[in-house]
Amino acid sequence: MNPDNSVIHEIYKYMNEKGVLISYLGDFNFEVVNSLLASVKKVVNASGIDFQNKKRFYAVAAECLDNVNRYNYAFKGEKESETHSKTYFNISQTADCFVIQTGNYIQASQVAELTAKLEKVNSLDKEGLKAFYRDKLAESPAKGGGLGVIDISIRSGCKILYEFKPVNEKVLFFILQTTIKK
Repeated sequence: MNPDNSVIHEIYKYMNEKGVLISYLGDFNFEVVNSLLASVKKVVNASGIDFQNKKRFYAVAAECLDNVNRYNYAFKGEKESETHSKTYFNISQTADCFVIQTGNYIQASQVAELTAKLEKVNSLDKEGLKAFYRDKLAESPAKGGGLGVIDISIRSGCKILYEFKPVNEKVLFFILQTTIKK
């Protein structure tokens, strides 16, 4: 038996046990995002959830992908051949919800502002989120003003979980997770 095959089987078992529907690790570009969105659409259509929840689920997944695509920081590592640009996108399900996870590199200088925004978003109720969204939109209507995490929270109806994993003193790996109830 090829030892690599046993690793593949273990990965398969793990992903199956965790309800993984889509998992992607690699570089993001326009074509990859479009391909992932097509896969999300298939998952949504096969899910058996009602039309409104399908729309919410797809919109949250699209916003998560857009955030990763927009804000991923690719950097060269200490070794000349070491480049960190790979991003992570995962959708899994349980009996009552879908879980969307993303992971991408960010500069350490972004952590404080991003943490403050996520904490603010997580502290607000639905009406507070809508007001915050309107305020942010009024501040910078041309660019959108970083409305992504607000939109994700409004549409998912759940708090956003996040974590920063240090890579070195200048770069961290940012993990975001949101849940969408079925």
